[in-house]
Amino acid sequence: MLELILVSAFVGYLIYLRYYADQRTNAQKEAEQLREGITLYETGQLAKSLTYFNNAIATRPTSAVAYLYRARIYRDLGDQQAAMTDLNQGKSYDDSIAELHLESGQIHYQQQDYATAFQDFDKAIFHTHGDMAEPYHWRGLVRQQLHQTEQAEQDMAKATQLDQLANDKPLAAPIAQNGFFDRRFFLNAGLTVLASSILLYLIKISPVIHWPYLWAASSSVGIGFLEPRKGWGLAILQALTILVGYYVIVGPDPLSTHREVETFSLYGSIGLTFAGSLIGSVLRKAQR
Repeated sequence: MLELILVSAFVGYLIYLRYYADQRTNAQKEAEQLREGITLYETGQLAKSLTYFNNAIATRPTSAVAYLYRARIYRDLGDQQAAMTDLNQGKSYDDSIAELHLESGQIHYQQQDYATAFQDFDKAIFHTHGDMAEPYHWRGLVRQQLHQTEQAEQDMAKATQLDQLANDKPLAAPIAQNGFFDRRFFLNAGLTVLASSILLYLIKISPVIHWPYLWAASSSVGIGFLEPRKGWGLAILQALTILVGYYVIVGPDPLSTHREVETFSLYGSIGLTFAGSLIGSVLRKAQR
């Protein structure tokens, strides 16, 4: 049974690293893979970037980001119809990319199809969770054309507000872009060591597994909630703390009447630490 717990904890940890440590969206991962072509486009090398994205779509035909950038190239070359075709194709693979709706909305706006443009910009706002200025600006322009004066003013004001916030962000960038081991991480690491000490105490004194498991699960959820991006580091710290504490500092008691329960609680708590941290991270991100 102990071996099963160890294997389960290890497999769970691999899954944990795969889906928790890398929290980028699929679109962000695609953009990273297509960085060479995006750089070509951003530096104005349209012919080379068009060739690049033609090849990219041939090799990965479901890449919504590749269709997005090829559509942008077609727009710059004046081929609106080809651009719209690519934008619709991209949406069919990943409708959650706000830029696809923003680009198609601009085309519809230029074609004076204001009702459809409004829907596009509305979707762009939805998929950016209202945190991006440009969709509000364009929806405000559409509302002006639809004679929705009051709503247009509200959208323009929102766009201005978001632009101001974006301009203010560089002032806070040094704090947001600190290294992995920042002050907040060390504070949470201290709490993690404290929680680990309590967990180790429960493992030693509890004649049943329920209390250590309950504390391991609840404290590790707190780890993930406190550090949604670095919680895996705190989870490793908790696992190492209880392992070192049990085998080096406290030491297993050969005369203990519940030695097997201790061991079962110890390794089961390690598995719950990683699982609970992942759950805490998901709960924290759901609040944002």
